[in-house]
Amino acid sequence: MPKKSIEERALMIALSPNPTSTSLDPGPAPSYSNPKTALRRCCAAWQRSFDAYMEQNEYKTDSDNIFAAKEAGEAYRNAMPMLSGYEGVCEFLACAAHGILIGAIPRDKSGQLLYAAQIALNTLPHQPSKQHKQSSKTHSPLPPSQKALSARSKIQKSHVQ
Repeated sequence: MPKKSIEERALMIALSPNPTSTSLDPGPAPSYSNPKTALRRCCAAWQRSFDAYMEQNEYKTDSDNIFAAKEAGEAYRNAMPMLSGYEGVCEFLACAAHGILIGAIPRDKSGQLLYAAQIALNTLPHQPSKQHKQSSKTHSPLPPSQKALSARSKIQKSHVQ
């Protein structure tokens, strides 16, 4: 059987009705406790998808590595935590940042993911930390500047006359 060209294999993958990464088991249910756990889950999904793609192909070429990495990137993004709650946003950001660094998240999608995290973070209720409340009570207000003092004295003089 003759080797297929890169274009032929790319066309076969693009036209295949069942993408390989969606048929894989996503792994254990998402119950993250910290960003490291979420990051491990995303990286494990990437590795499982990459390995599965390479096992399916009979030829191991550089182009296979590229296609496998593309499929693995999709699996990585599918394994990312949901943007719910402060912890979820932190876990999502950890996975997004790492995914951008390792190339699992393409540049054209990275801005969208980070923007989604920013929006999710802005929708959360703001609760000032205990340290911030305590520190604001201990500070005295700043003394007025010289400009403010001279402006105040001019106003007082104008009211007296």
